[in-house]
Amino acid sequence: MTPTEPIVISVHLTVAPASAYSAFTADFAEWWPAATHSLSRDHASRCRFEARVGGTVDEQAPDGSYHVWGEVLAVEPGRRIRFTWHPGREPASAQWVDVEFLPAAGGSRVTLTHGGWEALGEIGPLLRQEYLPGWHHVLGRLFADFAQAPR
Repeated sequence: MTPTEPIVISVHLTVAPASAYSAFTADFAEWWPAATHSLSRDHASRCRFEARVGGTVDEQAPDGSYHVWGEVLAVEPGRRIRFTWHPGREPASAQWVDVEFLPAAGGSRVTLTHGGWEALGEIGPLLRQEYLPGWHHVLGRLFADFAQAPR
């Protein structure tokens, strides 16, 4: 099987890398669009990002059940976080996501790389095509707007 290229999306923010990192991880429930991008598809779902090695990225559904989307593999606070990604699928099908928060003129550059599509077998390239516009919207619009909003 030919490897499928990772998705790579970068966004420039007017906040420092540490602030962007905190918004991405600690404030995940505030900006992640649970109504459209969760297994429950419900505003009442609470998404969580435990920014520690072995922590989970998960969703608590309105009925109280939890759905694990991935596990945190590496953490460099304020600079980088790497996690597995398998919402709605078994961990054996997990891809990986790496998010870097680097200094850039006037703020930071946040780069998300989503790869490991081979773990999904023949549907990997198809799901990559679906994720590409999704990550552009979620990272490039929703997260960027939230991270730069005054608090």
